[in-house]
Amino acid sequence: ILVKRSYFCLFVASASAKALRVSDETERTMRVTWKAAPGPVVSYRLTYVPEVGGKEMTMKIPANVTSTILRKLQHLTTYNIKVHPIYKRGEGKARQGVGTTRTLANNSKPMSHRYVQTQARITTYKNQCKTTAKADIVLLVDGSWSIGRLNFKTIRTFIGRMVGVFDIGPDKVQIGLAQYSGDPKTEWHLNAHATRESLQEAVANLPYKGGNTMTGMALNYILQNNFKPNVGMRPDSRKIGVLVTDGKSQDEIVVNSQRLRDSGIELYAIGVKNADENELRSIASDPDEIHMYNVNDFSFLLDIVDDLTVNLCNSVKGTPTDLVTSEVTHYSFRATWMPPDEPVEKFRIEYVPAAGGKTEVVSVKNTYIRPVFKRKCMHTLETLREFMALSFASIFTCNFREMISEGHMPPLFTPLSRQSPLPDDVLQMFADGEENTVVLVNLTPMTEYIVRVYGVIGEESSEPLKGTETTCKLTFPAVYRTRPPSSTVQSHYLMKFTALTYLYLNHRKLTTQVLKFTYPGFSGPLGGVRNLQVTDPTSNTLNVRWEHADGNPRNYKVFYVPQPGDSEKMELVSGGTTSTVLRNLDANTVYKVTLLPMYENDVEGIRQSENGKTIPRAGPRNMRNLRVSDEWYTRFRVSWDPAPTPVMGYKLVYQPTDESLEVYVGDITSYTLHNLLPGTTYDVQVYAQYDGGVSIPLTGQGTTLYLNVTNLETYDVGYDRFCVRWTPHRAATSYRIKLNPLDRQQEITITAGQSQYCFEGLSPDSLYNATVFVQTPNLEGPGVSTRERTRVKPTPVPTKPPTPPPPPTIPPVCKGAKADVTFLIDGSWSIGDDSFSKVVKFIFSVVGAFDIIGPSGMQVSFVQYSDDAKTEFKLNTYNDKGNALSALNLIGYKGGNTKTGVALKHVYEKVFTLDSGMRRNVPKVVVAVTDGRSQDEVSKNAAKLQQAGYSVFVVGVADVDFVELQNIASKPSERHVFVVDDFDAFSSIQDNLVTFICETATSSCPLIYVNGFTSPGFRMLEAFNLTEKMYASTKGVSMEPGSFNSYTAYRLHKNAFLNQPSSYIHPDGLPSTYTIILMFRLLPDSPTEAFDIWQVSDKNYKPETGVTIDPSAQTVSFYNKDTTGEIQRATFKNDQVKRIFHGSFHKLHILVSSKSVKLNLDCQEVAEKEIKPAGNTSMDGFQVLGKMSKSIGSKGESATFQLQMFDIVCSLGWTSRDRCCDLPSMVRENFKKASRDQLPVTPAVHKLQLSFDATKYFSIAPINF
Repeated sequence: ILVKRSYFCLFVASASAKALRVSDETERTMRVTWKAAPGPVVSYRLTYVPEVGGKEMTMKIPANVTSTILRKLQHLTTYNIKVHPIYKRGEGKARQGVGTTRTLANNSKPMSHRYVQTQARITTYKNQCKTTAKADIVLLVDGSWSIGRLNFKTIRTFIGRMVGVFDIGPDKVQIGLAQYSGDPKTEWHLNAHATRESLQEAVANLPYKGGNTMTGMALNYILQNNFKPNVGMRPDSRKIGVLVTDGKSQDEIVVNSQRLRDSGIELYAIGVKNADENELRSIASDPDEIHMYNVNDFSFLLDIVDDLTVNLCNSVKGTPTDLVTSEVTHYSFRATWMPPDEPVEKFRIEYVPAAGGKTEVVSVKNTYIRPVFKRKCMHTLETLREFMALSFASIFTCNFREMISEGHMPPLFTPLSRQSPLPDDVLQMFADGEENTVVLVNLTPMTEYIVRVYGVIGEESSEPLKGTETTCKLTFPAVYRTRPPSSTVQSHYLMKFTALTYLYLNHRKLTTQVLKFTYPGFSGPLGGVRNLQVTDPTSNTLNVRWEHADGNPRNYKVFYVPQPGDSEKMELVSGGTTSTVLRNLDANTVYKVTLLPMYENDVEGIRQSENGKTIPRAGPRNMRNLRVSDEWYTRFRVSWDPAPTPVMGYKLVYQPTDESLEVYVGDITSYTLHNLLPGTTYDVQVYAQYDGGVSIPLTGQGTTLYLNVTNLETYDVGYDRFCVRWTPHRAATSYRIKLNPLDRQQEITITAGQSQYCFEGLSPDSLYNATVFVQTPNLEGPGVSTRERTRVKPTPVPTKPPTPPPPPTIPPVCKGAKADVTFLIDGSWSIGDDSFSKVVKFIFSVVGAFDIIGPSGMQVSFVQYSDDAKTEFKLNTYNDKGNALSALNLIGYKGGNTKTGVALKHVYEKVFTLDSGMRRNVPKVVVAVTDGRSQDEVSKNAAKLQQAGYSVFVVGVADVDFVELQNIASKPSERHVFVVDDFDAFSSIQDNLVTFICETATSSCPLIYVNGFTSPGFRMLEAFNLTEKMYASTKGVSMEPGSFNSYTAYRLHKNAFLNQPSSYIHPDGLPSTYTIILMFRLLPDSPTEAFDIWQVSDKNYKPETGVTIDPSAQTVSFYNKDTTGEIQRATFKNDQVKRIFHGSFHKLHILVSSKSVKLNLDCQEVAEKEIKPAGNTSMDGFQVLGKMSKSIGSKGESATFQLQMFDIVCSLGWTSRDRCCDLPSMVRENFKKASRDQLPVTPAVHKLQLSFDATKYFSIAPINF
């Protein structure tokens, strides 16, 4: 009886073979597997489309791959899937099937699907990212206005959960963060936080920045500032950047993101709401499925945080991606994956039947070692399946008599044992981290396997990359039943194997003879390949194709030798391959190609041969159809049709001028040229490179986008001014405007929000050329120019000079006064012509009270403002009082709105300049006169003037905003703010105003800004270079926290001996009365001997004036020279003074007059001692900090201590204003006092001074005006 069943795994065109199998369905992905098509397949074309309709998607699959994953699908959707085999002659019959994605888990809102590298989920505070790998991660967070403060809170929560999975430390994972908008800012560097708790606290307190979206600039910023060794980046760590943004960048991002990737930095891009997905793909590293996220709303950020942290963790560990299986046979298949961006030592592959079984381990390292199989005679049919995993390239025998004599069931057969040093039950392979493919062999036919790939570094493994594949079915053999040769054997079987098979055997009684089972061909060579073809000749290659040989060949040897000739070469290809390409052949030569199948134990099959001939080497041939696309300001893409014959590559030559540039791009037909000039046309030539030379060039032109303004025009042309305006450019971040006149040159940069500018102070009847340049963060476009001539200045109608008023009386205080004074006068509509004349008359009287007008005395300037400000004359315009007074009477009324803020800015930027006559080391005074509230913001520009040390007086008329006047004026307000009832009442304040101005002008002290007040004095810390910018260049000084963390103190180390010439600090000597303000702390290593915390000496370093601290006697002393040249000293010693030596910060106020010295300690009076009038100090001497009292000479010893404040104020009234709120002890005391005492409630105006220490205390104190 003949029983025959046939199933074919490969090359059988049955209906079942054409069907698709869909597996591993998720909400967004599914795996598609199909049977390989017969014959020489070039590739596969896979198409899939939703069953309900929609866009059809297409994928191209290599010929040796029969499984792939469809990604970015819609959830709960059925897809029609087709796979078409592509042959040279056309398409084969399609394999068809359907697959349905799953519904979203937990009915969550739709969001952008992410492909996660591992099945394990990482949850903050539960499943941490456990790894010993080092990683430096920099987060780049968009803080632009489009985010909004509420959404920024969500970003903070998102970042907190993202960083919470990592173990933070100097030898573990480090995370830095930069926030960007118009300009980037580092919030903290990689090495700023050494613990997870510290990092998460920083995230919780991350401030919101606000501004424009300049992503390209920010990407370049973190490369230049955050990924640097000096801020914590380690050379042996993985480098990862994570961008979070909600909008399209306003600058170029492609080049800057490429620079990061070229530097070995793996980039993640997370977009929210309005983010441009194409931009995100350009920024993110490959593959996009892992590194790019895009969600529709900020609320969905928390939905993707788990997937993101998984992928980030795997980036840290070095997890492989994109597992693909191919070359599937009955007993093997190939697994291929994408290695991680950072190298690993090796890969470990685990594979196990999906139905259950023992997990096999394969550690891949270059080649694989065959496993051990030690099997005795199989006693049952169940063990026969194990036998089928072996190759039949051997003869199998079994002695029935031996087995029966041992009392066992009769065996079927026993394979001859093969030896190996590995254990019986382990499959193991080795490959270094550069390998990314392995063939899994000795598998069970018709079985689905689960494969996991791990990256291994040392003893640590990454998360697994998971995939599945199913081996092919076997062909069942023909079974023939015959009569037994002996009566003792009732039946037996003779089996002929045509392939590896399952055997079904039935017997009743056995003889003692030895049965042999034979495989046709075992006694000789096995069969050869079929349909061997040598095709597709070129000048140096031949394609070889064939159909598989019988059995299961392990590999094929391909021999090729030129005819005639005997130099034979060989290539070894996998047994699952049916094609290869022979390369580096000689042109116009016949080759004999021989294919030899190789089986287990190096058993050879039958050789099959075929001839092929390479073609002659042809001369270079040309290309066609050059195209230019994707034009940008600094780049464009060049594409062309490929050459008709194979080439070595292509060369691009491009030039905008006489100098040409060239680049070799390889065997591609499209390339983007970078770093081009904006608005420039380039001649482009493409050459094809052959063995025998290059082709004739394919020529064309490409033009970058114009980075320049359009519609530039002039308007509002006058005799001393004109304006320009233009159409704004969409890419501009600023504009540079240049004026090239015949007699002078101006240049200014304005923001992109402005598209017009006015040039002031020009010469009448002069030709000017104005040029506007568009600027981006990285480049500047070509300038666009326009020419304009100012008008002729009209000749004023001659008038009789006005009768000069009687000269004003000059107060004695103004004798010898020297200052630069600017009068800032409100010329708005609310003033009116008549009232404006009264204001000018008032200024006339004030200027007339000055003794000398000119460089040796007072210099005056007049500025009138309304909508804008105009300088009527500059500080250095008039050197004569008469001319200055006459010029005042010629000033005309302007009219307009009241923009006081604009006027203050004009004074700061354009009046007090060296070009306008401003003198150094001379007091600067501003006198502003206004009659109403400003229509713009004044505080910011007023603060600039005050903090620059300018003395600002304000005169308000009638219904003014008194609080606004206080904000504009210097402090104290009672000295600098004046209010009159109407324009006829100026005389009531004139004398006081002139007196205060002249007192300022005659002071030997410059103006300084101290605690909100402008007062004459000296900043002594600045004089000794003890500032944040300068201390580092000062030897023997370090910067440390002060009395509170928000204050800065400077430690003067032992023998620092800081000194400066007295002429540099006090060019006119010390004033007759002054207050020394010192805030310092003695340290454990401070000396016990007396030292001068400040000393003024003569040129021989002999002390003349100073403050002495004596720890041994616990005293504080002040000394100076009297009029006879003798040293006089006032020493203070009591219980209050002793507190200085207890190691805390303390503040001294030493009030020095011609009669006495008073000491206040921590804003409390200690004592007052009489002294004689002081003599003059030497102008050629020196001033020293911390000099030991016993030290002598220019290189003496100095003490160590902390100094937080050192000012000398040229008055005795300053002490009453100081509340010592920078001392912790006084903050506590003020707080207690404020809780006991009721705050004053009176009709008078009061100001509350609030001091706050973030750790413990705050104080409230009233200040009366």
